[in-house]
Amino acid sequence: MKGHVRLDGVSKVYRRLARRGRLQSLKGALLHGDLVRGLKASEGFVAVDHVDLDVAPGEAVALIGPNGSGKSTLLKLISGILKPTRGTVDVDGRVTALIELGAGFHPEITGRENVLINGMLLGLTRPEVEAKLDEIVRFADIGEFIDQPVKTYSSGMFVRLGFAVSVAADPDILLIDEVLAVGDAAFTRRSLDQIARMRREGVTLIIVSHDLDLVAHLADRAVYLRHGRVIAKGLADTTAARYRSDVAGDEAADRSAAASSVRVVEEGTRWGTGDVEILDVGFSSCGVPMRVVPSGTDCTVHIAYKVNHPVSDFGFGLAWHKPDGTVVGGHNTFLDGLVPGRLGERGEVRCHYPALDLAPGDYVLDVAIHAREGLAYDYWCQAARLRVTSAVEWPGVWAPEHRWESDGSVFFEADTGSSRG
Repeated sequence: MKGHVRLDGVSKVYRRLARRGRLQSLKGALLHGDLVRGLKASEGFVAVDHVDLDVAPGEAVALIGPNGSGKSTLLKLISGILKPTRGTVDVDGRVTALIELGAGFHPEITGRENVLINGMLLGLTRPEVEAKLDEIVRFADIGEFIDQPVKTYSSGMFVRLGFAVSVAADPDILLIDEVLAVGDAAFTRRSLDQIARMRREGVTLIIVSHDLDLVAHLADRAVYLRHGRVIAKGLADTTAARYRSDVAGDEAADRSAAASSVRVVEEGTRWGTGDVEILDVGFSSCGVPMRVVPSGTDCTVHIAYKVNHPVSDFGFGLAWHKPDGTVVGGHNTFLDGLVPGRLGERGEVRCHYPALDLAPGDYVLDVAIHAREGLAYDYWCQAARLRVTSAVEWPGVWAPEHRWESDGSVFFEADTGSSRG
């Protein structure tokens, strides 16, 4: 199936050459009749050491770890820029690698000409690139500079155009190496929104980032690398927490992401009788598990639970907050008129939003299972986080669908030029 990535026992070793003798130059080597005598092979540098990775179509996986851990090398192996020393890399589908944006641009020719050339290098036909040209220029926000030589561009214009060309190639697999850390806030916002929309369309995402909050929002799973080896892998939140623990020097921390069952009482952020226990809280959009959702699109909250002691009086509730504690809204099954019947021993309850009309930003979700009068079986503060994206920024938390109308005034659509009164 398109979008599948599989690495089996992959290693990458860079051979290092050490000098010996006094043959320090080509001239010296030639004079002594032995060109290669001046260099000898030494031990290689192991950048990636026996990595196994299986990324399903449409999944988002983050590679995290300190500098020099092999993250970027792994992306280059997946993209085909590098070949493995050992093991196999199987990639099914068109790959776009956002590693060095604009690296293939020629400075002496115009942006338009560079877009055509690079689009075709990414696998599009010339008519396909030309059909997407207006969209690329609009996203890159460089206006009339599209017909100027690239050498006249600012660094921001250069990066924006490189990103716009790359994502316009309709990849099955998108590889990202810290490019969201480049550019201004507006570019980052538009880029993140575009990536979220591509994920909804089933594009496989593999991202390298030191921004662990971004990783927790954008990725389903994370792989923690150190010295080229996999230290831990699993859910993005859990794996990022393990990495943070190691960075802080807490080597005595629990090394198992799947340790014993979740505690119901947890240092003031979680409490209850424990009769019913929340196992996991997640999000999806159009059936795709996601932690980044474009504003105004459908979203479902998934609450997995298990019953430790049977109860007949039960309800499920959600409370949305901003990270600073501002209450956004909340609801529960009692308020919505649902009468408890039978609670299965283990199951999942879902709350579906046909259109999540929240302004772009980060949101924190509290989740609870409780009795009608408020007795908590499991009340979990900050059980999950969601990032809502949009191509533009606006204040507040409410983002309803809307339309401007007027009498006696005329406005023009920015993209189409059509008028509206």
